[in-house]
Amino acid sequence: MSRAVRTESTNSVVHGQAVDAVLFDSGGVLMRPIGGRWTPRADSEETVLAHDPSITNDRFAAAIAAGDLLLAVLSSTPDYDDHHRVVLCNLGMEATAQLLAHLRREVPEDRVLELYPDVRQTLEELSRRRIRMAVVSDAWPDLPDLHAALGIHHLFEAYAISAELGRTKADPRMYRNAGTALGR
Repeated sequence: MSRAVRTESTNSVVHGQAVDAVLFDSGGVLMRPIGGRWTPRADSEETVLAHDPSITNDRFAAAIAAGDLLLAVLSSTPDYDDHHRVVLCNLGMEATAQLLAHLRREVPEDRVLELYPDVRQTLEELSRRRIRMAVVSDAWPDLPDLHAALGIHHLFEAYAISAELGRTKADPRMYRNAGTALGR
């Protein structure tokens, strides 16, 4: 859908309304996993395959779908281990303390995540125009750290993250939280 947008030196007008703030989702909008599917950790498939190389792509897809179902039925984003337990169970693997710890280990974000090609330029242009920005995302608490590693955290004034707020998107309180943080 195309929009009639007129920009001026410090603000934008969309459909005759001044725009001075924008809320963004993160996954699938600002960033994506490099060559993989969304899981609590973008490298979880690689990690699990190191423990059981016989797992097929179809089995992973089904296990991740089960993990997504968990996300869909809860009112808040679960912790990493709960999500990993569901995925591992659906793969027929035991969620041992060692495997869960391996799935929680630190990995450089830029090794597993990337920004979409036009994101940085778009965010910097919005910032240059003094348009305030926040992120509203069904995500885990480390999202600001992921954005920092990808070089975009400084462009956002606020984050409304489901795992911290105890609710998921579509709940108006997520958006109100971000709007309040932006002074709206």
